[in-house]
Amino acid sequence: MSKRNEHLIVRRPINVNELPSHELGSVIPFPVLMGKDLVPEAKAWALYVFIKEITQEMIDAMDTVGKATPHKHDFDEMYLMIGEKDAITFEVMLDDEFYEVATPGAVYIPKGIPHAIRPIKATVGLAGGLIPVCLSGEYTTIPV
Repeated sequence: MSKRNEHLIVRRPINVNELPSHELGSVIPFPVLMGKDLVPEAKAWALYVFIKEITQEMIDAMDTVGKATPHKHDFDEMYLMIGEKDAITFEVMLDDEFYEVATPGAVYIPKGIPHAIRPIKATVGLAGGLIPVCLSGEYTTIPV
């Protein structure tokens, strides 16, 4: 017998190989945990990147992978920086201001605010990552 709310549960993420306004380099695919493609009623979209053990090679490649170019959205967004204390430090641009946010931490971005994010520091041997959560069922960007 099927349960009426079973369709609201995601048991297997889908992978995406690109994101608008993001330079991903070799860190793809990203597993999307929630979105309209998975749950048609979803008013949120989320993926995750998690590194179990940061290596020196990853740190050396930091300038070429995982960064977003300035963009904005027609919906609110959050960045959830997850992992061990100070595993990864991100530079977050909000309008014309720059902030450094280390794991664990979070940033809330109201719709329409130009923003970008990129990793700038990491600690070998620690675990950390990022979960962007868009309060829309789809991920779309508007260039700035």
